Formats: sequence, C-alpha cells, structure tokens
Amino acid sequence: MPDERFADALIYICRHSTDGAWGFMINKPLGASVGGLLHELDLPASQKAMNTPAMHGGFIRPEAGFVLHTGLPEFASSFAVGENVCITTSKDVLSLISGDSLPHFLLCMGFCNWTAGQLEQEISEQDWLVCPADLEILFRAKFEDRLMLAYDKLGIDPDKFTLTTGFV
Repeated sequence: MPDERFADALIYICRHSTDGAWGFMINKPLGASVGGLLHELDLPASQKAMNTPAMHGGFIRPEAGFVLHTGLPEFASSFAVGENVCITTSKDVLSLISGDSLPHFLLCMGFCNWTAGQLEQEISEQDWLVCPADLEILFRAKFEDRLMLAYDKLGIDPDKFTLTTGFV
C-alpha cells in the first residue's frame, strides 16, 4: 500500500457498492479512552469505558464519533451494516456505553472512504487482502492481535512477505 497511513491497518468495510466504499480501522487504538470522551460530553463513564480505548477509525472526519455495536439498529441514526453489527452516530447510544449496557462496541473516531472503483483497483493491485468479517476479531480480540488473527483466518504468514522481487 503506497499510503503509509494504512500500514498494518485492519479495516471493517461497512458499505461497498458501485458508488464506493467506507469503513473503519479496527486495530488502531487512540490515546484517549471511551470514558474520557464520554466525560468530555458531560456523560458518566463506567470503569469498562474508562479502560476501553477509542479507535482511530480513519482519516475522514476524525472529530466525529461512530459506534459499531452488536444488536439491532434501535437508536436514532442507527442502521445495520452486517449480520448482528450496526453503526450508530446518535448520542443516545452513549448512555448505554456509559452504563455498561452495551456488551460489544467500538467507538471509532473518523472513517475510511473510497470513491467508486477505487477500492476494487487497490485490491486488484494487491494493496489489500480481503478477509470475511468476524465478530470475534471485531469485538472481542485484543487490538494488537487483530491483524494477525485476520492473517490466520486467510492462512497467511506475514513473516514470509517480501518487499522486493527479483531473480536469484
């Protein structure tokens, strides 16, 4: 990938159509905790929220928060993006996070975006590997283990990658 900002990034694609694609990096924690961000919004924060890092979701609108979570799209500004995975941008989901009532969530700051045909082109140039979505990786795995778990799911050993080609 020629863009170093995406080095070792694992991205959960939420929408992919002929108009383009968008998603969130799910393995790049920020220095801020979810609880710290809740406090900035004058909301209480559970110990779990204080110990959960917010994610660097991407470079588009990094000031905006998006909550990926399991369950149904029952909140304002909420919709399903996959089987048992929703995204919510409304403040009402934050009360469940602050009260420890939302068991699986990621608070992502910003998102990634591709124009029509751009992601397909990058995949054809082998800039990206494609792995089926996995709730275990998305919500339960340690952030530092997520990329390797995706490689394992594909049967790939990244230690065997090389940055050069040639004849021996």
